[in-house]
Parts: sequence; structure tokens; C-alpha cells
Amino acid sequence: MKGSSLYFEKLMLRSDLFRVKVLGISLAALAIFVNCSAPAAQVALPATATAPAVELALPTPAPTAVPSATPTRLPTLRPTATASPTFTPEPTATPEPTACACDIEQVVIISIDGLRPDALELAETPFLDALRAVGAYSDKAQTVLPSVTLVNHASMLSGVGPEKHQIIWNEINLSLGIIEVPTLFSLAHEAGLSTAMVVGKPKFEHLVIPGSVDDYYYAGFTDSQVVKQAVQVIEAGLPHLLFIHLPDVDSAGHLTGWMSPGQLAAIALTDSQVGKVVSALEANGELETSLLIITADHGGHDRLHGSDLPEDMTIPWLAVGPGIPAGMTIESDIVIYDTAATALHALGLTVPSSWDGRPVPDIFNDLPESSSSRKEGE
Repeated sequence: MKGSSLYFEKLMLRSDLFRVKVLGISLAALAIFVNCSAPAAQVALPATATAPAVELALPTPAPTAVPSATPTRLPTLRPTATASPTFTPEPTATPEPTACACDIEQVVIISIDGLRPDALELAETPFLDALRAVGAYSDKAQTVLPSVTLVNHASMLSGVGPEKHQIIWNEINLSLGIIEVPTLFSLAHEAGLSTAMVVGKPKFEHLVIPGSVDDYYYAGFTDSQVVKQAVQVIEAGLPHLLFIHLPDVDSAGHLTGWMSPGQLAAIALTDSQVGKVVSALEANGELETSLLIITADHGGHDRLHGSDLPEDMTIPWLAVGPGIPAGMTIESDIVIYDTAATALHALGLTVPSSWDGRPVPDIFNDLPESSSSRKEGE
């Protein structure tokens, strides 16, 4: 087991060093982050302890200069015929609507790559602090092994662990094929819902089943590029399911170390980008009907991640939306694949019994015990 962990750490490190080289990110650039302007003003919060609908008075975030790269839009991806995983999924029936006792019409998932929950206690994050005050939050959610980006986003979006989804690599290599189990996006799309993904790493193509994502954008390697494209998607008409991946916190961790001043400064900038997404939802009149889930794929230590250390495995998990108790500390255990199950239930669809993930019970009042409990050994 230890040998396997070391293998995945080396594999992850090779991939991320290549990513840093391609980006051309320098420590001098991170120094600019540290000396950047003061974070945005504190968000005005609702006075009530609970909120049936989200009411945030968000400031208009300052515009950010965006590199001129043109986002890659891939509405339909075609599978690769070679070297596909050997796992054969069980047939999954098209999910039918269920009686979710909530006013949620859309789900927006924001994944902040490499974010540790303890970093949120040190970095300047007025937007995320405001969202935590009106939502339900856990600082003890867990990722899966190996604690690397592609493996864990596969679990986050498919509702199952690596032994089922078989995405066990961490770089873009389309000769390895794409995920072969049903995903949150494929099930939502089969039920007639609209879907979109905006990501900051090209490796996410491995997670897109052809025909499951109406609009797929690889926007570029930075948060600002991703958020600029995501805001355009929202303004054009928010889909029922939107996934946004923000890469900068992970990049800063590999460059300056996890929990370093450089990474904490990068987290502050990412916080302002999250504010832009929330402001766009509010301006579009869709904040009060959307479930917003903000989480991460892994943490990190030193300049690495991929191990079973708590620093690598522990991630934040935040839910804000209609009917979500305000200021709640989530007590139930959360594993990264519970994100897909929670989103599917919020959209009124049945969670497949074959999934490892379960809807987070603390934020719903309509879940039967069987729907939120795990099987022994999960």
C-alpha cells in the first residue's frame, strides 16, 4: 500500500511539474499576489439564523485582467477506442424525479483545486466567509486515494470510488479513454436537464461522457480565465447543472508550499473570483433558486499531495441555497463522492443504489434513512 502511494505521489508530481512549466508561473509572480490590493469589503450578511432563500448583498468584484487565450469549447467529445479501463459498469436506469422538498432549480458546483479547510481560517476570504454564514459547512470532508486531481474529480462527479470509476491516472492522455461509469452529468442529461462544465485543466476531458455535457469549456490555466467563461455561461442562461474548476490554489501550493504566504495570498484572490460567480448568479436572478456547493479535490503538504496524510485527504465542503440551514456545522461524515449524490438529489433525481455516495443528510429534511446511510464498510 505504501509503495502504491509513493508511485502515485511520483506520478502526480511529474504531472504537476509539467503543468507549472507549461504555465510559465514564477515565484516572482506569486510575490505580486502577496503584495496585491486589499481584499474586497466584507459581505453584508442576513440577520436571521436560518434562511429559506439565499440573500447576499455582494459587492461588485473588481474586474480582473484576463489573458487573451481563447477558451476551448467542446460541446460533444468522442470516446477514444484504445486502452479503455477494464471495469464494466452495471446497467443504470434513467433516474426518475423524486420529491425533493426544496425550491432548488439549479446546482452549481465550484471545486477549488488543492484547498485545505484550515487555510480558510488564515487567508482573507470575505466572500467565502459570507457564504459559510448563510450555509452549511464541514471542515472534515474526506477525499479518496490517491489524493490527486483527476482521480478525485472522477469520484466527485461520478458518485463512486476509484475501484469503480477506474480513473487511476492524473494526466491528460486520451489514449487511456474516458470514464465508463454513469456520472452526475450523464444522469442529469438523460433526465432532460441542461449541463455545462468550465475547467482550468485539460485533463477533465477524461470525465466527459459523449453527449452528457451540453457545453464544455477548457478556459485556460487560471482562475480568472475560468471565471470569465463561467460568468458568460451564467449570463447566457444558467443550465440546470454547472461545474466550475478553479486551479490557482493548487498551482500556488506546488510553487510556494501548502499554507505558505504565497498560497494564502492566492486563496484570497480565488475568494474574489468566487464572489464574481455569486454576483453573476445574483444579477441573473438565479441565486435564490440554486444550490451552490463549494469544495475541493484534495489538500496538500510541503509542495506535494497524493498521500493518505490528513493534510492531503481533508477538504472543505460548503452548501448554500434554498432551505439550507444558515450557519450550520455539518456533523455527518462526508466523502468526496457524496457531492454527486447531493447534487443529483437536489435536482429531483434518484441516486443510483450502486453509488458509494449518499446525499448529505444534514442539509435535506426529506431524506429517508436508507437514502442517507452508508452500507457497512463504505
